[in-house]
Amino acid sequence: MPGTMYPVKVVFLCLLLFKSLIVLATEPKEEFLFQNRINNIAVSTSGKVFITTDNFLYQLNQSLGQEVVEKTGPKLDGPCENRHGCCVKWKETANVNKILVVDESQRIVLTCGTLRLGACEVRQLRNVSQYESDKLKNVAPVYPEASTVAFLVKATPKDYLVTAVTPIGESSKYFPPSCKDNSSYYNLLMERFNTIFVRKPSLGDTFLSFNYAEYGDAVVELDERTVDLQYVQGFQWQEHIYIWLNINISGPEIIRMKVEDNGASTTCTGFGATLLCPKGKNEILRVLSSTAFNITSSDTLMVAVFSGQGQSEYSQLCFYNMTEFNIYTQPKENRPCFKISQLKQSISSINKEPVFKYPGLLSVSARVVKDWIVLFLGTDDGQLIKLILDKSLKVIRPIVLADLESESPIHHNVIFDPLDQNYLYLASENEVRRIKVANCTQYKSCIDCVSAQDPFCDWHVLEKRCYFTSESESMNPNYYITMKDGINSCLRVTLNPLVIDQSFRKTKLFTVKVTSKFNNVIKQNATCTVTNVGNKKVICTGNFTTECPCNVSENYAQLKEQPDPMIIEVSVKSGSLNFDNQSTVHNCYKIATSQQTNIPCTDCIKSGCHWCAVEHRCTYTSSCSGNTQQFCPQIYKVQLSRTSENLDIFLTHAEVLKNSNVDLNCTFDGKSQAAKWIRESVIQCVRPQFVNERRLIPVNVVYSKNSSYIIDNPNNITVYSCDVQKPGCVFCSPERICTEPVVTTVTPNHVYISGGATVNITGTGLDVGMSAKIHIKGISESVTANNCTISSNTSVRCVLPESARGKKTLCLLYDSEKSCMANRTAVLQYVRHISITKVHPAVSWISGGRALTVSGINLDVVEWMQTSLTRNSKDPGKCSHHNSIWVCQSPSAKSRGILGKQPMLFNMFGLKQQEINMMYQEDPEFYNFTTARDDQKIVITVVKKKDNLKLDKSELKISVLKSKGGRTECNITEVTEDRIKCEQITSDSSISKVEVKVGGYEKILTSRPPSNKSIFVMLIVIPIMLLLFILGYFWATKRKAKQFSKSLNIQMELLESQFRNQIREGFVELQTEGSDVHLVDDYGSIPFLDYKHFAARTFFPEGSVEYVPNFVRDPIVDAPQQAPGQDNLDEGFNALYSFLNNEQFLVTVIHNLEQQKDFSIKDRCKFASFLTIAFHSNLIYLTNVLDRLLKDLMDESTAQPKLLLRRTETVVEKLLTNWVSLCMYGFLRESVGEQLFKLVSAIKQRIYLGPVDAVSGKALYTLNEDWLLWEVSDFKTLKLDVSFQLNTGANNDNDLDSKPTLEVDVLDCDTIGQAKEKIFEAFFSRYGYSQRFQMEDIDLEYVNNGSNQILQDIDQSSQVLENGTKKLNTVGHYQIPAGASMVAVRRVDHPKRDNRSAEKLCHLISPNSEFAETPTPDGGKQKFKVKEMYLTKLLSSKVALHPFVESLFRSIWNIPNNKPPIAIRHIFDILHAQAVIKKITDPDVLHIWKTNSLPLRFWINIIKNPQFVFDMEKTPHLDGCLSVIAQAFMDSFSLVSHKLGKHSPTNKVLYARDIPHYQNEVKCYYRQIAEMGAVSKEEMEIFLTEESKKHENEFKERDAMVELGKYIYRYSVQLGKLENEDMQGMNEGIAKIKEYFDSKSKCGWE
Repeated sequence: MPGTMYPVKVVFLCLLLFKSLIVLATEPKEEFLFQNRINNIAVSTSGKVFITTDNFLYQLNQSLGQEVVEKTGPKLDGPCENRHGCCVKWKETANVNKILVVDESQRIVLTCGTLRLGACEVRQLRNVSQYESDKLKNVAPVYPEASTVAFLVKATPKDYLVTAVTPIGESSKYFPPSCKDNSSYYNLLMERFNTIFVRKPSLGDTFLSFNYAEYGDAVVELDERTVDLQYVQGFQWQEHIYIWLNINISGPEIIRMKVEDNGASTTCTGFGATLLCPKGKNEILRVLSSTAFNITSSDTLMVAVFSGQGQSEYSQLCFYNMTEFNIYTQPKENRPCFKISQLKQSISSINKEPVFKYPGLLSVSARVVKDWIVLFLGTDDGQLIKLILDKSLKVIRPIVLADLESESPIHHNVIFDPLDQNYLYLASENEVRRIKVANCTQYKSCIDCVSAQDPFCDWHVLEKRCYFTSESESMNPNYYITMKDGINSCLRVTLNPLVIDQSFRKTKLFTVKVTSKFNNVIKQNATCTVTNVGNKKVICTGNFTTECPCNVSENYAQLKEQPDPMIIEVSVKSGSLNFDNQSTVHNCYKIATSQQTNIPCTDCIKSGCHWCAVEHRCTYTSSCSGNTQQFCPQIYKVQLSRTSENLDIFLTHAEVLKNSNVDLNCTFDGKSQAAKWIRESVIQCVRPQFVNERRLIPVNVVYSKNSSYIIDNPNNITVYSCDVQKPGCVFCSPERICTEPVVTTVTPNHVYISGGATVNITGTGLDVGMSAKIHIKGISESVTANNCTISSNTSVRCVLPESARGKKTLCLLYDSEKSCMANRTAVLQYVRHISITKVHPAVSWISGGRALTVSGINLDVVEWMQTSLTRNSKDPGKCSHHNSIWVCQSPSAKSRGILGKQPMLFNMFGLKQQEINMMYQEDPEFYNFTTARDDQKIVITVVKKKDNLKLDKSELKISVLKSKGGRTECNITEVTEDRIKCEQITSDSSISKVEVKVGGYEKILTSRPPSNKSIFVMLIVIPIMLLLFILGYFWATKRKAKQFSKSLNIQMELLESQFRNQIREGFVELQTEGSDVHLVDDYGSIPFLDYKHFAARTFFPEGSVEYVPNFVRDPIVDAPQQAPGQDNLDEGFNALYSFLNNEQFLVTVIHNLEQQKDFSIKDRCKFASFLTIAFHSNLIYLTNVLDRLLKDLMDESTAQPKLLLRRTETVVEKLLTNWVSLCMYGFLRESVGEQLFKLVSAIKQRIYLGPVDAVSGKALYTLNEDWLLWEVSDFKTLKLDVSFQLNTGANNDNDLDSKPTLEVDVLDCDTIGQAKEKIFEAFFSRYGYSQRFQMEDIDLEYVNNGSNQILQDIDQSSQVLENGTKKLNTVGHYQIPAGASMVAVRRVDHPKRDNRSAEKLCHLISPNSEFAETPTPDGGKQKFKVKEMYLTKLLSSKVALHPFVESLFRSIWNIPNNKPPIAIRHIFDILHAQAVIKKITDPDVLHIWKTNSLPLRFWINIIKNPQFVFDMEKTPHLDGCLSVIAQAFMDSFSLVSHKLGKHSPTNKVLYARDIPHYQNEVKCYYRQIAEMGAVSKEEMEIFLTEESKKHENEFKERDAMVELGKYIYRYSVQLGKLENEDMQGMNEGIAKIKEYFDSKSKCGWE
């Protein structure tokens, strides 16, 4: 299985990269660092390097020295030609370069950015600061996120430019909503959907001319308006143009055009195809980078990097034969010749499996060197990998060519230096390097040079040096060795023989040879010398001709006594040349008879000695008892005996042992037992007893006479506790069923290189084996760590070892395992680069203690952090963190006594220190405070000196000091430059002292008592004020009486005006409704539930959560059960299985169970559901039982036939519901599911179009009168720019961008919780429903003036009404303006901030709103409202949702392709047949039967419960709206026309005019099905068989049968009293079932 071994293959390839990290070039670095992000890079043939970044253009020389730098932005700009009257406000905008093209023929450089409506600048090649601005607009897109590809095409007679840009018409996601139908927006009608342009570069007013008169159809249009294009790369290769792109509706594509004389001819040759690349199941790929190269003069290959649509763990390479692709042609059609929508052909990759997989590949470039393909691959963590392949696309080895310390991603393809092909230019996000394509000088020997397998490097024999291939090509080919020659071609001195045994004793002669290719190098009079390295003594010498014989007769006796093994050095000297080599020679006279390995025999024979199998010893002679063995006895395999619990052990080459009657023992876990020979090469032992059933035990076979005599076990054969071993399965459950542990995630997956971090490995089935360990394999090392703890079935915690930087493969192992399993691996990244990039705020007071927010690169791997002003500070500032955000306390600077800028030292867990400049100022100065009473609150105002600290409420703490020593905290409400206000609820007005604390500084303020003079003044002023008050009161009373009449008239006029406005508003809304239907056009991916979970929710609607784990099989955790009825099941269950498979017995039991009084309706429904699950694999049998029960039910309902199947009171009625659900799932998902999801989405968006009361759930826009909100104040819509920070340490590699941004509409009356729901509804619509978040885990932050304010429904600023009710905070409460920036931040494991269950809350509806003029929560007057005035809102909602309702209804009763679902036809056939049998002639009865069996029993259940079909939650309000639609749906099947009046329910009135049309369509639907005739038995059985096989092993059928058996056991006494002609067999079956359950209950089984 290729997918099973894939991670092991990646590990193997990673290990091949080891040597490339050992030595790096010592030459000076040629690099250039940039402040801004690099946009594009280009190199001219003269060696000039051009680089564009945000707002800058650089011109560098060949060695990356700066020549010219030109600032290109930011500038005041907008998407209109003129600033005044533009639909979007102009602002200072950065210039992001989208096009950088070098035109060598005209000596110019073309640069096009996002400013000036995408126009270009034509710059001089010699100096890019000299330029002219081109006038043509929209060459480049004005939006930085839009993709762009541009390149020059060499053609005759003139070169031309090809540009491919993302269209930005009104259907584009980039189109500003405010510019819709606005002529100020620059968007030519003819170019609205144009996407690829062929432009003519010529000097003049408009450098890039484009006109239809000259070029005709020199443009490619986008046919599908909703298609989202992402252009990746484009280039000319020989006579063709290629453009790579990703399309949201189809995946990766390629467009090919033939280079013609003009643009029109070129575009008409356009041809598109979909790229097919091997991928995982249900994985959609996207292309990231590509390149082309010639492997022969006629064959061209293209290679591309692919990854998943989200962030896949591994990217992969696929190759395509472009020579074959170029054969295809595009048929000539009407203008324009070619459109993007015409990509109908597909191209398969050459390779059936991905050639190379590696985490995070981003870019690819290629070179062909001799017979090898060399790819240069950029990764997302700053590594450039050089991948060498042969021309059959087999990977030879990868090499890390560059490793950027910044670890920034390498998105750009490398560019080879045109002046020196041994160098290339490498661009990351912020730097460019010029590096060598190989580092040949690091290899010091021929073997090292050639074994590096780098085609750029060759070894020169005479100079003993590794050269570049380009350098060695000018030398004599006889003296250098290439990669193709291999290490065997290296000049090597060899010695023969390499063993001292009985044969050597006869000859006493060593022979020295040199590699035959270099015999001509050895001159005459050459000599050879053989030396024993151990004692430094010369063994022999000889003269060299074609070889060198060396006689050891004089030293043989001494040589024979040397220990084994011996290291022998052989040297050959020829003139000034000297070649030497060391060899290992085995001395069979001294070789050990028992090696310390598990393959002693193999080791002996490999050394050249002789093995005596019977005596189990290694010897120098071939004569021994039983003769010596050329092949070793070995353990080949083991298997369980079929007839017993014995273990059969198969041996190879063991005949000599059996023939010599050698007795053997088996050893398991140190325990030995005698083995017996059962065949010539097979022995048998008793199967070992497993203390822990989930483990494996090594198998060892030893001689009985000596346990140290081991039979070779080269493959480490083990015996498993499983009866049946499956591939990739090691451990077993207690029932001896194979269990496969699966690792899903490793948290954290980013760690520092020093190790010591504890990671949590999560997955399923992890609590197996006796112990666990992890094996980490990466580029530079391989290490095993045993410090692991098995926490649970889903968790294993391990302490990581130290490792080098890079991405590793972590493998989880158990017990004595040595090899990795594919399903127990995960990617783990060790990081080295840790850096702080921002500290906010950058100012502190001298006493310190200010909270500083620290952000940077890879701070999530930092375990602890401290701050200080000196390196050996005794009182460092403490830090805490959440994910990658750290908050540190500024240290005190009092001891230094220095104000101003000071370097602050950040110590990151003792391994790295970094200095950041911090501005220190004087401590804040607080003068005094005043108090004022406001109702039950005391307002304290603290006066302070103005400063530049910009204090926040969260940094201040004010406490009221009591006279008896206590203190109470004051709630701070306002902070300005010179004042701080706080509130405290207290009856005590005598506050004399308050304490103000900010960070490490605190100050106590004391109030001053009033003086005697003040008291005297008060005694005079108070009586005078009292007199004036009395006079003023009488005057005001008189005046008020006069004004009352006037005020009353004004109020009446106001009420009349409100009535008029409301009625007019309702009228206008009804006439213009439908404009908001587009809200649900883009509803994202549909989160369908899979088959088994849909079935579980349908079978057990009230308890699906409880029953899913019991009866639904998890494909990862649960192994497939064996089919019931097999021999290995116990006798009792076999009896139950046989009983339930007897149709007569089963039907009889069901009828008699329904006669029992305590067999409730709930029991009947559960029995039917268990029955459906039990026979899911045999739907034919289940259908027969259903048909029989259905006929029996009809026989009992002859008195009132119209009530048949009206309710669910019997087993057969629930069984019919389940059966229809199973059979209709395919039709539901393929034909109805999308329309239902659109309707649900439309209802939710319609509800949230207007105000929704967060407490009651009532809304202004609804379908249900009970949920109508009629207490509505004025509201307005706000557009907010929302960014997301949702990544945590557990899912950094999820399928989203790091910080996606959306524009979301909210209402100013929305609560914070409602705003979050709207934001994430837009988020899910954009990015799909694969990621769900709990709203309580999300914080919404308002970004204002550089600081973030957390928004909450309830906080200290919440308004409290007179009765103690709190009003929920709204968007308007926080005074958030339109266009404000918001951040949605995901928090993990934080405490919930509010407890609403303990508080009285209100939102839009006043707590006591029963009459007009009721005070509203905001303290104002509620407008006079009459509920009936708002009934028009129901009608407007109905109009808006009507298209979706009609689409749903008609998708249900329309018959696609004239083929209704076969299940419907089968049920209707039964009903027709029964009507004929019972002689029912009334057509209404048959119509009612059909309605009760299908719409009422299935479709209503689906419409009212969309959570049965989709992974979603249903709110009570949504349920109310769906109930109205469901009622209209059932009325459509009714035969009665309802007469409605003014007192009729609004729910009935809403669809009264539509029901007659629907009723006619339903009758036509029933008539069409009836005219098709009956379904044949064979057709029905084929359908049921396919359905069973399609979803086999998805349910725990055996467990469901046991549940059915429990009911039989429960009523076994009553069932035993039945009398029937076949009761004897039935009673025997019931008795066996009772006996089975009795035995189980004794074991404590329920």
